[in-house]
Parts: sequence; structure tokens; C-alpha cells
Amino acid sequence: MSMGCRLAAVIGALACIPVPACGGSPLPRPVTQPVSSAPAAAAAPTPPAIAAAAPAAEPILTASLAGRVTAAETSAPVARARIILTSAALPAPRVAISAADGAYRFDRLPAGDYSVSASRGGFAAQEYGERRSGVAVPVKLADGQALDGIDFALAPAGVIVGQIRDEDDKPFTGATVEALVSRTQQGQPRLVAIASTQSDDRGEFRLTGLPAGQYYVTAFDPAFTNVGDETGVLRYTPTYYPGVPYVEQAERVSVVPNADSKRLVFRLRIVRPARVSGTIGTEDSRQLITGAVIMSPIHGEGLSAVPSQDVMILPDGSFSFKNVPPGNYQIRARGETDPQGTSSFATFRILVEGHDITNLVMTLLPGASVEGTVSLEAGRAAAAPAVTGLRVRAPFTDGTSFGDSLTGTVQADGSYRIRGIMPGNHVIIVEGLPESWVLKSVVYRGHDITDVGLDADRNERHQDVRITVTDAASEIAGVVHDAKGAPVVDATVMIIPIAPQFWRPTSRRFALLHTDAAGRYRIKGLPPGEYRALASIEIDETEAYDREMLAALIRTGAPVSLEELARLTLDLPLTSPSAARRALTRQ
Repeated sequence: MSMGCRLAAVIGALACIPVPACGGSPLPRPVTQPVSSAPAAAAAPTPPAIAAAAPAAEPILTASLAGRVTAAETSAPVARARIILTSAALPAPRVAISAADGAYRFDRLPAGDYSVSASRGGFAAQEYGERRSGVAVPVKLADGQALDGIDFALAPAGVIVGQIRDEDDKPFTGATVEALVSRTQQGQPRLVAIASTQSDDRGEFRLTGLPAGQYYVTAFDPAFTNVGDETGVLRYTPTYYPGVPYVEQAERVSVVPNADSKRLVFRLRIVRPARVSGTIGTEDSRQLITGAVIMSPIHGEGLSAVPSQDVMILPDGSFSFKNVPPGNYQIRARGETDPQGTSSFATFRILVEGHDITNLVMTLLPGASVEGTVSLEAGRAAAAPAVTGLRVRAPFTDGTSFGDSLTGTVQADGSYRIRGIMPGNHVIIVEGLPESWVLKSVVYRGHDITDVGLDADRNERHQDVRITVTDAASEIAGVVHDAKGAPVVDATVMIIPIAPQFWRPTSRRFALLHTDAAGRYRIKGLPPGEYRALASIEIDETEAYDREMLAALIRTGAPVSLEELARLTLDLPLTSPSAARRALTRQ
């Protein structure tokens, strides 16, 4: 195998850059037609007649869709709201205007999947079934179906106003100004635009239709949208309020509807994206057989990853990251010189300020190792399944990736060995467990470290770390329903421990999951304790572990007292965290 297939470099996530193999499939053989031996004067045969295509069947227009638009805070009907209906089954979108009682209706519709949105001045626009992630569940309509109850409760909207100035402190005309919030996309936090506008000839801007919350405000010179230099394409990033190039230095702006908005004035800065390059290697200069480099922002939610075409690592250990936005970063590297040896690691922190950083040298040092046994304790099953196929991992306690080598495969006798973890505190987890089995305990030197984690340093060898897995565990299951009692698909369910020390992504005491197509959820293996449970379609994973938000949410969640091996049925109403967000914006 080419070494290029085993070396990877990426910012914000780990990925392998494949090297295409030489050769490939043979080219298809050409199709030839035999040449007629008839004399040239012979008449050509009459081509067959082409049958006319049958006309396409007309769609059946027997379905209907209806609902009502109200104000979320008062439940009063909202008249003259615009409801827009789109679908691949329609030749063009349809629009309806709500009546005085807030009602609207669409008739003569074909079957299909529909997107329905509503808007009205003074309210935040809304798409039916919209999730906090920005993805809405489509409305399915069958032939002849009369679907009612597609209702909207529009939240009052706030505004953000201000002025953009250039680096000479003059009003800047034509800047793209956006209000951003953090969302989870493909498992990673990203800053997503909720509203966008352009500054006028006085540099003034006004962002409207914003629901209550906290936003990042950015300004960008559109002249730098698609540019480059002799090195290739350059991907410039915006300026964040209050005029800083780093997202971690940005100040979030609180929006409270029906309240005076703070006027924002800041300068737009043009900061060239940088290139960061260097090499990874070992103290004894041995050849690496595998290697990977990751560069992640130390602070700042939603920092976009550098596109894969801007990341490169070569078999000699040299690496480069192009188009790196300004900010504070941590570079982590991992490599191996022996297929059965311990992985080595290195870390390096840098500040990127628009200038290239080159010739970084990262010396890999051996990490710690963890070894022990995995035992399966059958409580409800007749027999325990085989342990082969399981893998023991040791991610960082704070959820940061790249903390351990991808080893730890459990052998037939239950033994495992993780050949390399970085210095720091790690939690022990088991991957590949059957659905009904959960982690019961991790014991090291006579202490249960399941919740506290394992402290590791370079060259340490942690032996006899005993892991117990069981199918005898607590279980909470139920259905999430809306105000009308209908099940809610893809709702976020949170089971939050009362104790704040467990508010982290890797805690086994914190449950975050989504309902299935029937609105059902099930969580197994929560330890005994006191919890709060809630369900919402407005909560995103990026705020699910925000400590201030969690402190507000547990006041509204349903209390759960969980005993060992308890099985609870807990149906949850769909709730909105809007009150918690408003409380945070007023702080």
C-alpha cells in the first residue's frame, strides 16, 4: 500500500486523503457495425416509422392542506401572513394569505412531499417542522387526503442595526452583513446565517426577522468572494463584531423582540488567509508507517473547516494547511513506526494572524498505553454474546477528538490493548456493543473510574483496566407528542443529570438522542440518580452542552428519579426553550 493512503491532515476533523492506484479498469471495447457489401447504387432501406410518445398522465389533484397562523406569545390569530407551499410535485410554488382568523387553505393538490413556510412583518419567518439544525421535516400528502392542522405559531422578531466602516473609518457601501448562529451540520458545529443584508451608501445596515437569541454579526467585502494569487484560490473570512478577525474574540449580540436594539458600529478588516506548514517526525528519525495531523480552533464555536483540497500531507511527514482563517489553533499529530508498537503524539499551539507560518517541526513522543479485559455480565439475556468485534476507546473527557490511536480491539479471551493515548484525562468507552448492552463499570487499581476518567502521561503503561458490560441496566422509553397529541418525528430528547459535573458530551449520565419515525425514543444504561427530561425541536447539539442554557433548561424539565435497573415509561410534551433563551439574552 502506498504510504500516502495512511497519512492524513485535516483541520477540525480527521480524514484520510486517498492516493489513486495506478492502472484501472480496461477501456470498453468499441461497438462496430458491419459494413454492407451491397452495391453503392442500391437503394437505402426505408427507416421505420417512429411511434408517437404517449401523453404523460395528468396528476390527480384531489388533496388539500390547511392550517392556522397565530402569534406564539398571545395565541391571537395573525391575518395577512404569507404561506408559501413548495414541492417537486408542483410546477411552481403556491401562495396563500391567512384570513382574519389566521386560517389558510390550499386545494387541488397532487400527492407528494411539501415544504410549508409562513411569514409576516414583525414576526420571525418559520418553516413547518423546522428543526434547530435548520432542516425541516417535509409534509407528506397522499391522493385525496384532506390534511388539516398545519399550524404556525410565529414568534415576535427583533432587529439588529448598525453601520459598517472601512479601515480608514469611512462608511463602507455594499458590505454583506449577516447574523449568525451556531448549528450542528454533519456532526460538526458551524456558523449559519439566519439573516443577511447589505450596507447602504451611508454604511448603514438593518437585519430583520430575528427570533430572540444571541447572534454573531459579521461584515464581508464581496469584492473578495472569488479571488486568488500565484499560490491559488484564497478564501477570505469576514470581520466579526466588534471589528475583530477572530471568532473567539467576537461578541455575541442579544436580540430581544419589542426592545430597543443596540446600534453596532465596527470597521471591516481585510485579513489574508494564511498557510501553515511543517513536518512531523520522531526523535530517532525513523520512517513513519502511518501519520495524521489535525488542526483545531482552541476557542470559537462554529469555525468552518478548511476545505479538503486545501489540506495536504506527504509520505515524508511534511504537511500544509492552506486558507487558514485568523485565530488560535492547536495542532495535533499522531504517527507510528512499528505496526505493533505504541503510537506517538505531538501538540503545538499557534496564533494565525494573516501571515504564513512555515517550517514547524513537530517531534512525536510515545504516548501512554491502556490494557486490560472486557467481561460481559448477562443479566436478562440467556447468554452473553461474543466479545470479538468490540473496540475499547479512550477519547478525551471533554469530547475533543484525536485523543487515542484507533486500536483497542477486543480479542476472543476478552483482552484488549490501546497502543497510544495522548497526555490528559480520558474516558473509557466500548464501541460496537449490541443494542441491549451498556457499559457498567471501569475499574483501575481498585477504583471505579467510569465517571472520573483516566489520567495519562507519556510512556505510562496502565495495566489491568477491567471493563464490565451488562444487559441489566435501567431504561427510559416513551413518545414525544405535540400540543395536539400527535407524535413528533426527529425531536431532540435530553435527559440531563442534576449534577453539573456531568454536563459534558462524553458523560454516560447525559443522554441526547432523537425520536424515530413514530416519535418514540429509548435510552438505556443511565446510572441511578436525579435527572430532568425534556424534548424540543428547537435545541441544537451546539447549545445542548452550554452550561448556562442547561442551568435554565433543568428548571423546566420533567423530574426523573432513576433507581438501579428501573424501567420507566415517560411520554414527553414538545417544549420550547424560548423562555430560557430570553432569560439568557437579558442577563
